[in-house]
Amino acid sequence: MEKPQILIIDDDPIMLEMVQEILQTFPCTVLTAPDGERGLIKLRQETAAGRAVEAVLLDVKLPRFDGFHILQELKNEPVLKQIPVILVTGVNAVQDKARGLRMGAEDYITKPFDPQELLARLNVVLRIRRTERMLRQRNQELAALNEINRMISTSLELDDVLVSALEGLERLIAAEAFLIVLEDEESTDWIIRTAKNPAGTWLEGRVVPPVNGRASRAIAERKAILQTAITGDFWFELLGIGPLDQLYIPIAAHEGPVGLLIVLGKSNTLSRDNLPLFERMAATVSIAVENAQLYGELAAFTGALERSQNQLLQAGKMAAVGRLTASIAHEINNPLQAIQNSLHLVSHPNMDASGRQRYLDMAQGEVERLVHIVRRMLDFYRPASSTLELLQPNAAVEDALALTGKRLKQAHIETLTRLAPDLPLIRGSNNQLTQVYLNIVINAIEVMGKGGELRIGSAYHAECGQVVIAFRDSGPGIAPEVREHLFEPFHTTKSTGTGLGLAISYGIIERHGGEIGVESPIEGGATFIVRLPLASPSRR
Repeated sequence: MEKPQILIIDDDPIMLEMVQEILQTFPCTVLTAPDGERGLIKLRQETAAGRAVEAVLLDVKLPRFDGFHILQELKNEPVLKQIPVILVTGVNAVQDKARGLRMGAEDYITKPFDPQELLARLNVVLRIRRTERMLRQRNQELAALNEINRMISTSLELDDVLVSALEGLERLIAAEAFLIVLEDEESTDWIIRTAKNPAGTWLEGRVVPPVNGRASRAIAERKAILQTAITGDFWFELLGIGPLDQLYIPIAAHEGPVGLLIVLGKSNTLSRDNLPLFERMAATVSIAVENAQLYGELAAFTGALERSQNQLLQAGKMAAVGRLTASIAHEINNPLQAIQNSLHLVSHPNMDASGRQRYLDMAQGEVERLVHIVRRMLDFYRPASSTLELLQPNAAVEDALALTGKRLKQAHIETLTRLAPDLPLIRGSNNQLTQVYLNIVINAIEVMGKGGELRIGSAYHAECGQVVIAFRDSGPGIAPEVREHLFEPFHTTKSTGTGLGLAISYGIIERHGGEIGVESPIEGGATFIVRLPLASPSRR
């Protein structure tokens, strides 16, 4: 540890010599100045050169500018104001003592003084100075750790947290380079993930070699390794600086070491006194690494789950399309037949111009009808976007009825609709809601067999802030024991059913923030009720 520097400002050569002799027994380096102005100049020079002055013995009676003026100047300069000052005053100078203490002097001593008293007072001042410096250092360390903890709690971006950690260290420790090295999961190489290093030196992405076993030893033993004045190794060649002090601190997770915090400084810049700070920083970084890994696993799981849900939705659509295949084929065949007949008649040699135009217009109308049918089918078949949009609630009901219209006619089912006009907007996926209503309508067709009645209505429930859409069929109804499991996956009462249609529908409505339920009285029939929340005004 370097000896503390003490500056004596006194115009009396005898006093200067005497104090210097007293301080020979004290572990310090003595600086002297014969007046206040030169004393301030020396303080500024030493501070600028990085050599701290730990205390000033300042005589009150000085030529030109007295000790109070010099004290005021010193306390007004930000880089000097923290240096403790002991005033040297005359006998019975009570007012001088009080004035000096009010101006910021730490202590005073009265001439003539006992050497032991001077050493004791000086020792107390230096001890307070060391304590203050240590507290400031600890406060800075806590501030840096708090900033990293704040980053961990507000950001899941690992690189942001790592950069913040190194910036915090850079403010606290004078070193040439700070690096965080993490193990690559695929290659198992140790790669520099983030670095604070001299300008013009590229470090990020480099593979770190064992470095004479120091990095490997820190990882294997799970403890910090400090070596000083190292030359001729990987870092020496890379940075072009040496000799180097090198500190390796393992970054450990629950499953074992995942990386290293490496600090490189010029010789005699790193010591074991720095270890507690670096170890706390490494522990904080390890939390960030684990959080990032967990977030990555969660994101991968969420992505896989979303893909599975989309595949399930698509499978449900294909199943619904399969149940409509015959009626869809018939729906497409009718306009094709009309087009064929119209074109045959147009080609007849005896057909006049007006007749040809009439049949061409008829064929054009059927082509447009065919395009409309195919477009509806493609819109329904296309994988649904996960983005929810503002929708008119009745639109999905109308699309489902358009797709099932032919089959309803073939089954001799009368469809009665009472869709409320000007319903408030909802936020959702029209494609997915169409799938829900299509499943309900197809189920109704299948349970009613040949003939029946399907009533469909929509309304706005102002008290609950919901749009309500109901489908009531005249079928045989649903038994209570079946109703309990109706929306469970793979539950079906049909020999050819998959049991997924209503389960998928339940999931879709739930993701829309709504509810789906069923009522079935003893006398028969079933009513499926869908309740959907209105779009939030702030998101319209």
